[in-house]
Amino acid sequence: MKKLEKRRRSAALVPALVLTSTIGIGVLTPVLAQTEPAQPVPSAPTAPESTTNQPTAQPAAQPEAQPAAKPAALEAVVVTGSNLPVAPDEVAVPVSVLGADLIDRGGVNSNVLEVLRKALPSFAGRGNTGNSNGTNNNQNTAGGSQVQLRNLDTLVLVNGRRVATSGVNAIGGKNFVDVNQIPAAAIDRVEVLTDGASAIYGSDAIGGVVNIILKSNVEGLEVGSRLGFADGSYNEDSAYFVGGTDLKGVKVTLTGSVSHTDPLFQNQRPFSTPSPLAGRSSAVPGAIGTSALLAPGLSSPRDKNPTGSTATAGSIAALIANGTYLPATAKSIQASYDLSPFQTLLLRQDQDSLVATFEKDLQPGGKLAAFGDFMLSKTVGYTQFIPVVTSVTVPAGAAYNPLTTAVSGVQFGYTPYTHQFHDEANGTRGTAGLRGKLWGWDWETAYVYSQSLLTQLQSGLIYKPNLPRAIAGGYDANGNPTPGGKYSLVAPGFSENNGLVLQPALDPFARAAGAVPGSLANLFGTETINAGSRLASIDAKVAGTPFKLPAGKFSVAVGASFRREAESAQTDPNGTNTGPTAQRWIGGTFADPFSSSRRISALFAEFRAPLASPKLELPGFHAFDLIGAVRAEHYSDAGGDVVPKLGFRWQPVDPQVTVRGTYAKSFTAPTLFALNGPTDTRLVGTGVVQSVFGIAGDMINGEDGNNPKLEPSKAKTYSLGIAISPQALPGLNVTIDYSDIRQYGYPGGIGFTNILQSIDQLGAASPFYNNLGLGNFPGLPGATQPFGMPGSLGAYLRGGGNSLNLYAIDQFRNLGGVKEESINLSVDYELPAHGLGTFTVGTTGTTFLHYQFKALPGQKYYEYVRTVTNGGTGVQGTLPRYHFYSTVDWKYEKYDVTLGNTFISSVDDQGPGGIVYEQRKLKAVPVASYLTWDLRAAYADDTPSTRIRAIKGWTVAMGVNNIANRMPPAAPQAYTDNNADVSTYSPLGRLLYVMGSVKF
Repeated sequence: MKKLEKRRRSAALVPALVLTSTIGIGVLTPVLAQTEPAQPVPSAPTAPESTTNQPTAQPAAQPEAQPAAKPAALEAVVVTGSNLPVAPDEVAVPVSVLGADLIDRGGVNSNVLEVLRKALPSFAGRGNTGNSNGTNNNQNTAGGSQVQLRNLDTLVLVNGRRVATSGVNAIGGKNFVDVNQIPAAAIDRVEVLTDGASAIYGSDAIGGVVNIILKSNVEGLEVGSRLGFADGSYNEDSAYFVGGTDLKGVKVTLTGSVSHTDPLFQNQRPFSTPSPLAGRSSAVPGAIGTSALLAPGLSSPRDKNPTGSTATAGSIAALIANGTYLPATAKSIQASYDLSPFQTLLLRQDQDSLVATFEKDLQPGGKLAAFGDFMLSKTVGYTQFIPVVTSVTVPAGAAYNPLTTAVSGVQFGYTPYTHQFHDEANGTRGTAGLRGKLWGWDWETAYVYSQSLLTQLQSGLIYKPNLPRAIAGGYDANGNPTPGGKYSLVAPGFSENNGLVLQPALDPFARAAGAVPGSLANLFGTETINAGSRLASIDAKVAGTPFKLPAGKFSVAVGASFRREAESAQTDPNGTNTGPTAQRWIGGTFADPFSSSRRISALFAEFRAPLASPKLELPGFHAFDLIGAVRAEHYSDAGGDVVPKLGFRWQPVDPQVTVRGTYAKSFTAPTLFALNGPTDTRLVGTGVVQSVFGIAGDMINGEDGNNPKLEPSKAKTYSLGIAISPQALPGLNVTIDYSDIRQYGYPGGIGFTNILQSIDQLGAASPFYNNLGLGNFPGLPGATQPFGMPGSLGAYLRGGGNSLNLYAIDQFRNLGGVKEESINLSVDYELPAHGLGTFTVGTTGTTFLHYQFKALPGQKYYEYVRTVTNGGTGVQGTLPRYHFYSTVDWKYEKYDVTLGNTFISSVDDQGPGGIVYEQRKLKAVPVASYLTWDLRAAYADDTPSTRIRAIKGWTVAMGVNNIANRMPPAAPQAYTDNNADVSTYSPLGRLLYVMGSVKF
């Protein structure tokens, strides 16, 4: 892709395309360049942003008495949203551009998701997930970062071409491109298209496209670093280098980056400290069912009672009577268990990356050139959940049984062994291509190979076969059988093939302080999961102007592409879902080996027809272009589709006002895993029972299933926009874009909440009646379905029934749909202060008019704008009516000071949302609006050092984000794990940072 910002240096040639805004955490004064505004006559033109990250000097203002120079046409280049070379100010689709200098000044130089989410409020909703998944395993990204425009499917490209999705998709995780693997230091710019674009790019572009352009043609070397600090001993640190040179005609740019962010735990923030998070689980070590809880001050019943063969108590009532246990209810047990010290709010992450780009002219005059890029990345993440607790039955005579009879419902767990996820994602991507000119036509072809390999270690799991052995005891220290013996025989190495070894017997009644030394060996272990996603593609296209129309040249582009996608995954033998060693990890993820691939071929075409231009002098049509595109794409496993796009660009009178609009069809193809993946058996979080029935429940057993008959989800997109740059107010630019998106056949799982809700409401008449079993998964031995009467499932749980006896099967289906309407607004005004520098005031924001979603085909659409929901039919997260980011920037000589403001309007906490919210007749809880201020000051000196000749310039900046230390507003009904949405509202509070760079 040619460079968007390859512009002439003459200030008179640069249109006013600059919108100042602040982006990311610690960001200040990035420029958000809108590619559509008309060309005003600038009174004080601004030099273009340097693609080599070199600041440009402020040009002197023109004398007011002199007439402004007429802007010259920009060079035609290829921009996101089109295969045709056009001038950046002549595109017919809404594209926003974040340049490299602006990202650097933003204060966040390691996380693309955070940069985009703050700079562009249209990145909204639960689909924008990253290191805020600290307590959220149903949004499984394995520590990766996903971006979604308007909470809709969004295509992510690098240098205009696809990237392999995250390997976590191969184990049933989310289907997304992990933007963590792309360091901000390597980015020349990010082009964001907020329009349906499947006619140009194929699948996934329903909400729009994020195209990340890597730096190239850099000369010299720059090194930089950033340190950030927040309360609770939270730290961020990163360092990078960017260097480039010409090696015998080959222009090479190399970027290296390392970064680290600390984990943030729930007990380190007031909104998720012990008080609000106690009472979320009744699976507590020291409890027996929900009727008894070990008395305070005791670490085990053995502290007051004989056990094993010498036990004398005949019942739990007798132990309550002698003070060993207290009578309890589910609520009282839950209130005794504080989760906040165990669970992370934000993941710990370490990111390392190396990126290279190259260009080589093979023939002069652009007739033939070679280009390419190469990217290596490693992201290591760590997150922590509450310890695994499981219900066991202790037989009579077991070593530490305080009763003369068997005891069921004993809650066993060891709190120091938390359930931890250690994820390592390794990404590799390489591109090699040729471009040139032939007979007046531009052509380009390239080959891409990309892969994402994931290794996930889940520690703190219980090896199921050893649990009853460890409990039983029955041996003395020499291994001789003896009644009530305090030693047990267990399998070593978490394998049944290594014989048995002797170790101290387990006391399952004990709290952590009462654990018998040595009894936990060979009981708690780590599951290993390996998964990978791979993509190989080749594409070719030609573009040219075959003939002229009265208003100008008719442009056309045609091309073809072919790609192969593949996914594979496997767990260790104890983590398989079926087979002789299946499901031996209590608390783990179960999946059978999976490997699948498919082929996708596509033909595409695009045209641009100028129907009016200034030379025709048509009243009301200063300029009018008609743009169209079509793409035919075929999947070897999911069929094909043909999608069109039609748009226009219209200037009624002159370049001061430009109107644009599009109509398009888009689609999202089913993932390989959704079509062909194996089942995945796991424990589903406690929020499901709580959201459906309004009671604090435990987890249920869940199985996720594929559906080979799944079809692509399709969408229709309408957009209309206007760009205004009035000559009467030089320096003012306003853009307004309206979008209307209708998506049908929304792909996804039924949802365990939907299954339980439907069966409780309809009984045997529920379409999901056969998806639920009691005692085992439907169709397996021991499974029953006693919930044929409406309300019987809820009665079972409210009557003390154990939710861990429920087994539900989810399945991928083309279920519901989305209706979205929104308005994006961008305004900036640059005002020279006559010798005091330049002031720029800017704002960019999104107004959601509607976001209506239905989860099931027979369900009505529910409105989610101005709500916060989570789980069940409310997978939209936080969708405020208004979300704006505004800045005031002052530049004077080498100084730059920016004041930034984030505003998110109030919402209503509806808990699960949708049908669950309606049928449970929940009361919406108001969630306050959110307002934060950021401040940054920077000093940049591009004068070569007189002391150290190698230094060509340096920059230092200091800033504070969230000056008032504002915490996320509480939404406890929706976010039962954190009490707040920590992705929409940062949980860091006040963040101080310092950053600097040196150029050589």
